[in-house]
Amino acid sequence: MRTTIFDRFPMVAVLAWRPHLAVALLLIGAALALPAPTRSAGLVLVGVAVLLGAPAAWRLRPERRPAPSPEDLGVLVLNVWHGRADTAALAALIERTAPDVVVLPEAGHDYCARIVARVAALGYDGVATTRAGIPDGLGVTVLTGPRAEDVRVRVGRVMRLPHAEVSGGPLGDRTLYAVHTTAPVQLGNVGRWRRDLRAAAGWAAAGGIVAGDVNATADHRLLRAVGRSAGPAGRGTWPTRLPRWAGIRIDHVLLPDGVAATAASVHDVPGSDHRAVEVRLRRP
Repeated sequence: MRTTIFDRFPMVAVLAWRPHLAVALLLIGAALALPAPTRSAGLVLVGVAVLLGAPAAWRLRPERRPAPSPEDLGVLVLNVWHGRADTAALAALIERTAPDVVVLPEAGHDYCARIVARVAALGYDGVATTRAGIPDGLGVTVLTGPRAEDVRVRVGRVMRLPHAEVSGGPLGDRTLYAVHTTAPVQLGNVGRWRRDLRAAAGWAAAGGIVAGDVNATADHRLLRAVGRSAGPAGRGTWPTRLPRWAGIRIDHVLLPDGVAATAASVHDVPGSDHRAVEVRLRRP
C-alpha cells in the first residue's frame, strides 16, 4: 500500500480525532450561520463538517454479530501504562470475564510476574517479551487461561517493540499476534508506525488475528488494511480522563476474513490511562 498524505504527520493525528473535529466544525458553523453577515462562512463549515464526519459516522453503524456461544474464544486487551495498572483490579476483571488470551501492552517481565501471582490460582500463566530489568513500557505480556493451556507463545521482533505470537490450542490453525505499535505522535515516529502496521497487515492477510495497542483508529486506512476491529463501536479506550463516548479507540482485536466477533465490551481498570477491550470470537 502506497503512502499518502493521510499516512503522514500531522494528518495521522488529525484523522485519529476526525469525529471530534467534525463535531467542533459543525457547532462553529451552525453558530456562524445564524447571523446574516457570517451565514455563508457558517454554511461552508457545516458542509466541511458533514464531509469530514460522514465516514466516521458510517463506521459507527451497528454490526450484525453471530449469537454468542460458550465455545467462543475470549480475548482481553489492556495497555497497563508502563506497568501501573492495578493488578488486583485487573485480576478481578480476568476472573469476571474469563478470557482465554490476555494481551497486555506496556507489561514487561516485572509486571508479568506481578499479575501472574494474582491469577495463577485461576489457571493463568504468562509470558513477557522482555527480560527482567527492562522497563515495563517496552514489553508486551500474554496471559493464557485454562482453556488455552496448550497454546505456544513465541516472541518476535518484526516491529519496533517485540511482539508475541500465540498459536495452537483453541486458536486452531490461526495465530494471534500480541502487539504494541509505535505511537505516531512525533514526526520521526510516523514511518515506524507505518512499518509496524504494514507488518500487521501481512500477518492478517495470512489469516492472523492482531490484538493490542495499535495506536490507530478505524479512520486510519492502514488499520483497516490490517482487519476489521471487533469493536465495540463508539467506545473510546484512550484516554481514560475522557468519557468513553469522547475518547478514541486505539486498542483493538483486529479480525481477518473468516473470523467473527460475537460480543465486545470496554472496561475501566484503575491505574491505566487506557481502557480494556474484551471480545468474544467464534472459534477460529
